[in-house]
Amino acid sequence: MTTLIAVGRHVGAASLAGVITGIVVGGLLGRAVMRVSGFTSGPALVGSLTSNGNRVGDITFAGTAGLILFVGLATGLVGGVLYATVEPWLRRLRPWHGLAFGAALLATFGFSVLDPSNIDFKRFGSPQLNVAMFAGLFLGFGIGVAWLFDRLRALIAGTGTAARVAEILAWLTLVPAVVVTVLVAGSVTGLADPLYPILFVVALLFATFARWRRLPLPIGYAALAAPVVVGASRTIGGLAEMLAGL
Repeated sequence: MTTLIAVGRHVGAASLAGVITGIVVGGLLGRAVMRVSGFTSGPALVGSLTSNGNRVGDITFAGTAGLILFVGLATGLVGGVLYATVEPWLRRLRPWHGLAFGAALLATFGFSVLDPSNIDFKRFGSPQLNVAMFAGLFLGFGIGVAWLFDRLRALIAGTGTAARVAEILAWLTLVPAVVVTVLVAGSVTGLADPLYPILFVVALLFATFARWRRLPLPIGYAALAAPVVVGASRTIGGLAEMLAGL
């Protein structure tokens, strides 16, 4: 029971850190990045529609709220659980563990955002600036969630009202975080390319098992490296195609 409580606190603190960081980085900073991209497009493209139906120059409450809820909150929930899983393996990299996590996220999932088929990257603003800003969001999320997790974990381990409130919020965040993560993991078979998500899930499960059974460290690191290497090849290839000829 004590072990389960410790695991719950660990995942809950990471989930809460992920939600807060996701809202700030994925939601608010993501909106700012889009605004900068639109601003650098020049007056000729003001009012044009992006590939997802948004109008350049328009900043609406509904659009911002949707970005915060469906991008910031959702990615924060899943990202928090993901950080809770890999955090034990990142401790050797302190104080650069947050940057390492963000870089791993960029390498592993960057191709899903930095998509060469998305003409908006070249159509609006500077393609190089757009790539740098969206890549920076991955790094910012990694740094933010690691920094906040350390402070939430220290706070929860303490005493007093603030510690109890933080622990309650962590436990409340744990439930939707696990549910959303399971739903995302369970939907991989419906994707056009399910093999990569399956590789990612299997790698995390194996790394968790290796940590639990105290297997040699290189085994766990190798498991975690597999999806990063595969994802990085797709991300780098997409970036090369996107920036070709610029």
